[in-house]
Amino acid sequence: MSDSRHAARAGILVVLLVAASNLAVHAQSQTLMYQIDRRLERMREELIEVRRDFHRHPEVSGQEVRTAGIVAARLRSLGLDVQTGVGGHGVVGVLRGGKPGPVVAYRADMDAAHSGAPDPVPFASENPGVRHVCGHDIHTTVALGIAEGLAAIRDDLPGTVKFIFQPAEENVQGAWAMIQQGVLEAPAPKAIFAVHSAPLEVGQIGSVEGLSLPGLDGFTVTVRGEADVENAARASARAIAGISTGQDVEPGSYIAVMFGGSGPGPARGEWVLTGMVRAGSEDARVRAREQIEQELAKIRRDGISFELHHQGLVLPDVVNDPDLVRGSLEAIRAAVGPTGLLEVNEVTPYFGEDFAHYQQRIPGAMYWLGVSNAEQGYNGYPHSPDFVADEEAIFVGARAMAAVLLNFLETH
Repeated sequence: MSDSRHAARAGILVVLLVAASNLAVHAQSQTLMYQIDRRLERMREELIEVRRDFHRHPEVSGQEVRTAGIVAARLRSLGLDVQTGVGGHGVVGVLRGGKPGPVVAYRADMDAAHSGAPDPVPFASENPGVRHVCGHDIHTTVALGIAEGLAAIRDDLPGTVKFIFQPAEENVQGAWAMIQQGVLEAPAPKAIFAVHSAPLEVGQIGSVEGLSLPGLDGFTVTVRGEADVENAARASARAIAGISTGQDVEPGSYIAVMFGGSGPGPARGEWVLTGMVRAGSEDARVRAREQIEQELAKIRRDGISFELHHQGLVLPDVVNDPDLVRGSLEAIRAAVGPTGLLEVNEVTPYFGEDFAHYQQRIPGAMYWLGVSNAEQGYNGYPHSPDFVADEEAIFVGARAMAAVLLNFLETH
């Protein structure tokens, strides 16, 4: 036999062996996903009640004591290694599989938000003025569902899953605080995943490659003079707020200004105004900076000066790692069906997420979890006064993300 024919046959044999190996892995994944499904179905009513308990007892950023206690207890009952008090009231649970493999992380946020609107569900919030209007009660329950499912296949799990239950997302302090206390170390995950409630129909998962959510640009305006600096600061705030576009523009043109504080400066005759800008694109970000400068230049006050300082990004953009996303799509389709996956690949400029801090350190991907139900009249738009999430999203999210995590462990 010639060397060339021998090499060709050897090459074919390698291809066949790789294909057979891939088929074996796929068959194993199907078997493990079947076990995860069975576990989730057995836990259905219990997980729904856990979510409703979170919803009835919402806790704002920095006060997630009760929620964290429930999470920690459930993780311990599954045999995970649990650490509490990380970055505030954060909880970390480590699930070590029975087979060797990499470490991957999954993050869920636990805090609620201030809301004075009536809670339109039978299990309404019992904490006046506080509600889960951003779906974090769903996020936390999804993560507990994933832990239930993966714990059921622990012996066959090829690697380790690190569950990060994060406090203080609403005030964008929790991710940074947990990172500072070593949440991405010992063991160090190679990648991190998450979902966020979205106004997609329940049963749908949305994916985005690259820029998904814009961060926040910080700025300060220092007003100086012998006249009424406080009144001049109010005038500057009104002028700067006027550059906000509202949502009736193309997403890439969106600009929103938010003010964080206003008060006397360190020196006599000073007043300091702090604010942040969210923009739907880099062009909009640059335009916002220019417009703030222009609006301040228009203000005329005798004996008053305005000094503008741009701080840059105080909250990074959420940028999903394209390779992570692409590598997960087949697993998501298998979990939710071919019509359940929406490859959105557009920026949603109307809110941000401190999940971005994790992505600054390791590859990460956040997916949109559909929680709306048009037939039932459920509006799943985060922070809407009438926000209601379809609870079936718990099981869609848990199944899809369990498949994503399992796929990552098997392929890395």
